[in-house]
Amino acid sequence: MTLAASGIGKDVFFAHGRIAVLQQLLLSNSDIDRLLGAHDLTEVTRILVELKLSSRIDQGISDPDRILDAIAVWVRSEVLEMAPQKYVQTFDVLWLEGDLPLFSYLLKAKLGLTSVISRVPTPAISAYAPAVWQALVEEGVSGDLPPSAVSCAKEALALREPTPALVDTIVARWGVGHMLALARASGRHLIVSYVRHAIDLQNIRTTLRVLDLPSKERAALFLHGGTLPLSAFSGTKQDLQHAIAVAEIGFTLTGEMQNGDHRELEQSLSSVLAEDIAAMWNIPLSIEPLFAFAALTLLQLRLLRTLLLAKRAGFSPQDTKRVLPPFLPATHYVL
Repeated sequence: MTLAASGIGKDVFFAHGRIAVLQQLLLSNSDIDRLLGAHDLTEVTRILVELKLSSRIDQGISDPDRILDAIAVWVRSEVLEMAPQKYVQTFDVLWLEGDLPLFSYLLKAKLGLTSVISRVPTPAISAYAPAVWQALVEEGVSGDLPPSAVSCAKEALALREPTPALVDTIVARWGVGHMLALARASGRHLIVSYVRHAIDLQNIRTTLRVLDLPSKERAALFLHGGTLPLSAFSGTKQDLQHAIAVAEIGFTLTGEMQNGDHRELEQSLSSVLAEDIAAMWNIPLSIEPLFAFAALTLLQLRLLRTLLLAKRAGFSPQDTKRVLPPFLPATHYVL
């Protein structure tokens, strides 16, 4: 199929070359080591400013949270500048991560489930403007939101016995369902796999957290659309191990799940998305490398936010390393 026939067009040549440059700005292992070894938040901030990843934002920003927000905004603007118009909405798969906490918070506030010390989430980037979500929840005005989001809000607000966890689950189910619909509409099977695997990983984490609950209660917490059948999450830990071993997700977690090492488990789980991203880098003259760049940068920003929280809490470098999500480097290969 030619580029013209695929609907991608000649602009992808520009994007392909630019991504190769931008990829060099992503975090390295040495960057993470420097941040881990920082003595305090002041030193962390200085290192953040010196990162290559920060070189494209306003150098006058001195607040570490604002630095990370500015990087996220820069990533989104770069992607939207390079993405062929046909695929712009596909990247909402990534931006929606900013919408969901806000949507959920507004619904819980409307239902009286928030406290006086609760803070409204302020995402740096999102698929829809925060005011649009406010209008939906407070006034029932849908704006440019998809009909499925309107249905989600109605479902949550109609709950007879609402709880924060139930509202979060309803919003999460809508979110992953919308992400999967966008991925499928793109026709890019690697992006579909990325979303489905992310759903699997979330369901695995949820299962291991609520193993003591009855199966019926657990069933209400799982997300639909992954590669693993929902029945895999309703049994014992051994049932889950078997389901993972025979599924297309392509790896086993027997050792990690038996020894209870949280970091080792997270490292194995992250390897799934790492393989998806690595595969995307290797599809030339397509939108997959652009998606890989955006997805990987946002994952690295998530790691940096966790590191900031740990440093603020006074964690040692060793304790900080234990709570950090796994670091995914900008490699085209998974070792």
